[in-house]
Amino acid sequence: MAETLLLTALDNCDPMPVLLEEAPFFRELSKEDLSSIKECLAEKTFAKGELLFVEGNACEATFFVKSGWIKMYRTSASGTVQSLEVLGPGETCTCNPGARNWTCGLTGQALTHCTVWFLAKEDYVRLIHTNSKLSHLLNRVFAERLQQASSSIAELSSEDSKKRLAHLLLELLAKSGRKDSAKGVISIPLTREELAEMIGTSRETVVRQLYELKRQKLIDIQSRKIVILDRQGLKKLL
Repeated sequence: MAETLLLTALDNCDPMPVLLEEAPFFRELSKEDLSSIKECLAEKTFAKGELLFVEGNACEATFFVKSGWIKMYRTSASGTVQSLEVLGPGETCTCNPGARNWTCGLTGQALTHCTVWFLAKEDYVRLIHTNSKLSHLLNRVFAERLQQASSSIAELSSEDSKKRLAHLLLELLAKSGRKDSAKGVISIPLTREELAEMIGTSRETVVRQLYELKRQKLIDIQSRKIVILDRQGLKKLL
């Protein structure tokens, strides 16, 4: 079955929301631990395009996505935007508000209408000092995110833009497993400009490489979406 990747900002492309206990970060906690965390969480909603936080500001909370898509990016001194990842339901920014003088390294912007749970700094500090399991989980998540960041840096250092694009498409496609693996459909509303930001190249290069992948029959380009025809073929490019 062909797998579909939406790459435009559609109004109806929100993924299914998750329950708190379904989020990977909380799955291993007991009912008692989960209950104590729920009491501390503040649920907030953001409109499409709204900023959740801005890089350089003091980190006062960490958040967990309940529904919607959030783009994480940074801006260079010259004003160049580098989009690093997209977070969906169940994922977290893994900020560390418990550290002294910790600042946000990225800006978080809602790609769609989204709902998130915020855990305030004072509650965060209290929980990790009184709950060893939660502290261990946090350390593991940080290690996994560091590994992901290292992988992304390695990919961006490659001079082969087609390889970087193939890697990104496969990463985005992998997120569909949580939503509807049977259909292979993911609803990540990225424009071609944002794809370019995520692989460190120009929009023109992304468009050219997309059509090259189409010529090789690895993908198909249809109205407002890309259909991945050959996942194994994309992997071979890596």
